[in-house]
Formats: sequence, structure tokens, C-alpha cells
Amino acid sequence: MGLNPKGKRDMAETFQLDPGVPKYLQISQWLIEMIQKGRYTVNDKLPSESKLAELFQVNRNTVRQAISDLVAKGIVLKKNGVGSFVIRRAIQPVKYTLQHISSFTDDMIKMGVTPQTRLLNKSVIEAPSDVAEKLMLGKEKLVILTERLRLGNRIPLVIERSYLPHQEYKAILKMRLTGSLYHLLTKKFHVELHRSIQTFRAILLSNEDARLLEVPPRSPGIFLESVIYDAKNIPVEVLHAFHRGDKYIFEVESGKYRYDLEG
Repeated sequence: MGLNPKGKRDMAETFQLDPGVPKYLQISQWLIEMIQKGRYTVNDKLPSESKLAELFQVNRNTVRQAISDLVAKGIVLKKNGVGSFVIRRAIQPVKYTLQHISSFTDDMIKMGVTPQTRLLNKSVIEAPSDVAEKLMLGKEKLVILTERLRLGNRIPLVIERSYLPHQEYKAILKMRLTGSLYHLLTKKFHVELHRSIQTFRAILLSNEDARLLEVPPRSPGIFLESVIYDAKNIPVEVLHAFHRGDKYIFEVESGKYRYDLEG
């Protein structure tokens, strides 16, 4: 595919779309990636609806839906009769370090990104067996489950499912959970979040999680489990976080190499 003098793709060719994924999402994601790479920068005008429709061999309504998705994310401004313009660069992948307990809200603010939270569910349930074991629950197996969608600059980034012992933290059921849960635990419950054990692995997102994260079904994701302990080594929370695979980089700092005489 050729490039024009400004470095943008030649619209004379066409792209094949995956028939199993909504077409507007694929077009929207392509435009986001072009913006991330700097092919279209702030104040640049995007290709016209007719050119995009020709490029992807779709009708203009599909293109309008893709542009509307970018408008909703706060990346593009559409001016009737003029065109669609980039007003904010799509956020770069978030670097998550495993060195310390991290708050999503704090991480986003440090990056200059506006954090948002959508509360999906807040309920009292019987803890799954693995969660009950990690929280070291006795006879009382009830936990508070909170499910939240975390966004940065209106872009869905991670789904967090948090499990807290019900008896100790039931007051959370009456609190708003649109900010940092760790701020609440620290300030309202006076818990010292002392250490955590974190494990992560690559996964394929479920259809429902992919829908919430606005990516195609069975897209790659990163699953992180974090078990947080207070200063007295009492487990406070089990967190299951499902990250978009295209938006997160995990970083681990290791110490120096030590030669094992027995190895």
C-alpha cells in the first residue's frame, strides 16, 4: 500500500474486514491505531466518510458509526459539513509495574490521563472457593463483590472484580465506588495496604468482557490477580483484573544475577 507525501495511506486500495467482528469497531480501531502512530495528529482532518467507505467496502452508515465511537471516546470532533478532526491523541499503552501496590486512579493521573469508573455491580455473594482460601475466611464465607469498568480518556482499559470480606467492609455497600477503592480502604477504614502477591497471565477475553472493553470477541487480554495484605499479614482483598491486551505493558524489575553452585 502506498503512502502520500504526508505519510498517510493511499486510499486507492481496499482493506478486508473480519466477518466475525462488527465492522464499525474494526474501522474505529484502525483509526485509533493510525492516531496512536502519529499518522493523524491533533487538528488533522480524517479521511472523508466516502473515502473510508470505499477503503473498507462498507456503507457510509457503518463509517458514521465508527466516527461516532471516536467522538464518544473524546478523540475526534465531528463538524457537520466540514469533516471529522482529531482533538486528542489516543492514549499510549499503560505501563503497569509489579513493584508496588498501584491505584488505577493514581496511575492515570500521573500519565496525564483523565480516569473514569463505571460501577457494573456491587453485591454480597458467597466467596468462590479459591477466593475464600486466599482471604483465609472461616465459617463466614460472604464477600462483597464489586465489578467496575475503568476508563482513561473515555477509553475502556480494564475490568476489575474485587472481593472483600463482608463482615469487615460491609459499609462499602453504602459508598460510591467511582474513585480509588484503595483510597477508601486507607482513609475510611484506616487499613495499611502493606504488600501484595500479584500473578498475571495471557488470556482470551470472554465475549461479555470484550464487549465492555470495546474490542472484538476473544481478543487477547492480560489477567492479573492481586492478593493484598495489611501490616499484620491479614488478607484484605482479592482482585481479579482483566486488562486490554493492546493497552497494557507489564514491567518487572529484577535484581542482579546470582550464580547457583548447585544449579
